[in-house]
Amino acid sequence: MYTVGQGKQIEEQIAALPAEALVPFHEATVFLQVAPWNGDPFMGERPDAPMRTRTFGTGGAGMITYLIVEYRRLVEIIQVVWHS
Repeated sequence: MYTVGQGKQIEEQIAALPAEALVPFHEATVFLQVAPWNGDPFMGERPDAPMRTRTFGTGGAGMITYLIVEYRRLVEIIQVVWHS
């Protein structure tokens, strides 16, 4: 299991999410704790790179960009966006 970390800027991005995004976002963070490598590569030409993305919400309206620090079993969220 991985620990999911987030900085103050990410907390602000999460606080700005609309109500309908909160449950899908929480479900996505549970996914990050269990299987972060199953996210999509951030850069298609580097499929094994530790920077990944995961969509969430209806139609993939939200996206989490994150970095996997394997030796620490840590997933650091870098950005959360929501397209309404």
